[in-house]
Amino acid sequence: MRAVFDADDVLSQLRCVQAMVVHLEGFPRERAEAACRRALHFGNLRYQGLKDILRRGLDLQPLPQDGHLALATPTATATPLAPRYARDVRTLLLR
Repeated sequence: MRAVFDADDVLSQLRCVQAMVVHLEGFPRERAEAACRRALHFGNLRYQGLKDILRRGLDLQPLPQDGHLALATPTATATPLAPRYARDVRTLLLR
């Protein structure tokens, strides 16, 4: 939940976090925590992503050990995320 709040404006993410918490309350603590770890590992910080992880039982599978498969691995000391709709300059110049 902290990663969701850190990723964007807090007030705009409040409903998303509330929905996640309510949804997670319907699962055993171990599954809820595993689903959150998986979502965070892959940078999937949306309610629908978390819901899909639990619906498909992906939280019961081990996380990949290869760091290259992870799209994002935020940490407590991570630098702020790039703006949501920003593009890398190279992708703009190579068109």
